[in-house]
Amino acid sequence: MPNATTTTIDTEPRSLRKLHTMRAPVGKLDLDIAHRHGKSVARHQYHEGALRVMRPHYLDDTGQVYYTIINPGGAYFAGDDYHFNINVEEGASMLLTGQSATKIYKTPGNYSLQDFDVELGPDAVLEYIPDQLIAYEDATYEQHMRVRMHPSASFLTAEIVTPGWAPDGTLFRYDEIRMRTAIEVGEQLAVVDNLLLRPGDGTLSSDSLLYLEDQTHFASLLAVDHRIDQTLVEELREVMDEHAANYAQTVHHGITLIDGPGLAVRAIGSYTEDLYGLVTVIGNELRSRFRGQGPLHLRKY
Repeated sequence: MPNATTTTIDTEPRSLRKLHTMRAPVGKLDLDIAHRHGKSVARHQYHEGALRVMRPHYLDDTGQVYYTIINPGGAYFAGDDYHFNINVEEGASMLLTGQSATKIYKTPGNYSLQDFDVELGPDAVLEYIPDQLIAYEDATYEQHMRVRMHPSASFLTAEIVTPGWAPDGTLFRYDEIRMRTAIEVGEQLAVVDNLLLRPGDGTLSSDSLLYLEDQTHFASLLAVDHRIDQTLVEELREVMDEHAANYAQTVHHGITLIDGPGLAVRAIGSYTEDLYGLVTVIGNELRSRFRGQGPLHLRKY
């Protein structure tokens, strides 16, 4: 894959950043999922403020529970903090998504935050596949995800970032997007993935080597599962190449084996649908190979 992403290990906070622990959350959601009588159910569920979940669905006969997160406000603004505590107990399985795209509006002199704490017990499964994140002009956004998982558990998360509309019609007018995922496997830190996008510092300017090769959308997928190895990564690379015929325009993508064990996918393109299709084809392969599940079909009603 070309040198087209801006994944970095920059962990220094910007001058405007405050300790998010000092801010009261705008929304809070707690979900504790347990395995009962052949299916996964909510043992504990709590929401507060601007977060809800739709009633659970079961999309196949595996017993996996499917939840959709709802934000009645429809967008994130300056100073908004959203906190999620997700616990999937032994043998339970959950598919989690959002109601619609995550929209980040202007955050003058501040930022908005989405913060996840995830616990996965033995043989637990969590797939988190939200719709795209859209950052508009003068937006600053942070996402922190901390995952602690048993070595036999399975975890997958994916993100698609798109540039939002600006009054002058130009792209990449947001200030900053920072997404950090840290995964502990068996109480040992196994994966740290840190994505930092700052259009104003030249990393997304037309004269930069990191200009996304004239593309506008960025996708990232992380999967951690003890069954992932180099052979599987090579097979999935072939699947991704075959899927390329479905793209509306050129998509550059790459897949890498990571410690965990697991895999990381990076892709750039010009259409959300293309990148979403790539993310789901990888998710579908893992679901089929590991659990015999059918393709993802994320009902949003």
